[in-house]
Amino acid sequence: KLVDLLMVNNTDDAQMLISTMLKEFLSIRNTGDELYYHGFMTGILGLASATKNFRYLEEIESGTGFSDIIIDSFDNKTACILELKKTENLEDCYDAAQAATKQIIQKDYASKFISRRYKKVYGIGIGFAQKSCEIVSLGNQVEDSAIK
Repeated sequence: KLVDLLMVNNTDDAQMLISTMLKEFLSIRNTGDELYYHGFMTGILGLASATKNFRYLEEIESGTGFSDIIIDSFDNKTACILELKKTENLEDCYDAAQAATKQIIQKDYASKFISRRYKKVYGIGIGFAQKSCEIVSLGNQVEDSAIK
């Protein structure tokens, strides 16, 4: 379900689902490092993407950097670029998600999908703190592109 939510940019429901999973499956002792959240999301999204025949990519060169996670549906011409950031305090979660979306823009992660004529390329930043998260979406990056 999470992959489906992300691939249609339903970030409100995706945020609720991720937060529920964090509360159920995550030990507070493991929240000290961004890599733990990355591994958590890889475990969930990697398997789910495979069941839907979507390509799941992580830390792949894109634009001028390396995006954390990409879910790619070539057949549907849709991609979801996820950038993850960790913060210590719950009240900073939203700012962390915004910093993640800024990185997506600054590093031009969407460019290769836009140049391949994808119809939808969602840039999504997720800020994690303790057992919670906040999601900020840039929306469909194709709509903001000069190449359509």
